[in-house]
Amino acid sequence: MTGYERVSTVLKGGIPDRIPVMMHNFLLSAREAGFTMHEFRSSSDCMSQAMIQACRTYDLDGIFLDVDTALLASACGADVKYPVDIAAVCEDKQPRNISQIIEDIHDRDIRDCERVKIYLEAVNKLSLWCEKHDVYMRANADIGPFSLACMLTGMNDFLMNLLDEDMEEEIYELIQNTYRISSQMQHLCMEAGADGTSYGNSTEGCSVVSPEVFRKFSKPLEMRLAKELEKDGITTICHICGQITPILEDLKETGCPAYEIDAKTDLIAAKEASKGHFVLSGNLDPALLASGSPEEVRIETQKLCDMYRGEGGLILCSGCALSPLTPKENIHAVVETVKAFG
Repeated sequence: MTGYERVSTVLKGGIPDRIPVMMHNFLLSAREAGFTMHEFRSSSDCMSQAMIQACRTYDLDGIFLDVDTALLASACGADVKYPVDIAAVCEDKQPRNISQIIEDIHDRDIRDCERVKIYLEAVNKLSLWCEKHDVYMRANADIGPFSLACMLTGMNDFLMNLLDEDMEEEIYELIQNTYRISSQMQHLCMEAGADGTSYGNSTEGCSVVSPEVFRKFSKPLEMRLAKELEKDGITTICHICGQITPILEDLKETGCPAYEIDAKTDLIAAKEASKGHFVLSGNLDPALLASGSPEEVRIETQKLCDMYRGEGGLILCSGCALSPLTPKENIHAVVETVKAFG
């Protein structure tokens, strides 16, 4: 099978010839290609060159293009920091209250944002290369509706507002607006040529909010988005950072075809919950990949292979973004182990 066929087969519920491998490696790829993060996020050529070089270097089955977690927030007028050598991030304190944000974004068209244009140009360039080389192209549509609302409001203020019953009506109105923007980004990524998409909803995980808050505010949006994307033929992967074991049963009900989980989640429980409901992506620990030895990486990779060999249901990936200082030897160790035992 080709890389494209492996990833596509797993996402469709089939069994590939071996477990497919992708990496959340934009920070590492930029550094290895000699680009600062300022250069990477400012140029579709830099993005595409870096990701293609990494795909060739490590013989990955798919390219996972990400740029930071502030792309949509910047398109919606958030205050964003743009360091030269690390990924862009939203300021902790945002200047607008929820009413002002709603007024500002209710008719926002993110196609007018220069950063979005550059990103979509990179998606298109990579899609053309991936099609030619039988590699799966996964375009990250930045963040989901709940997380975008959090970024625009500011983490601390948003979490406090979630606990205030008097703010519920405004929060619901805000997340309906951020839903529209998240949906638009999903469709733009596909129009640019991606084979599939992904998005981060990191703030809905149990390391940030309670399962009750997830069920009340975020889960309905995830269900709605999954239904819309399925209708439109878009296969997406939802990434949730941190601990999500307490909401695994909820994820069975969202209709989302795939979830990406990190090392804090109980993989055995996640595998059991996912059967017949969703594919898993992950969950190699980025900290292990950054600081462990190749032998330690091989051991953890083989554990995943032993769990999923011959079954489908897993795209082996880092559970979150790799450090730019991750040693090449450790990525090679992952791929070699999967080829031998996956």
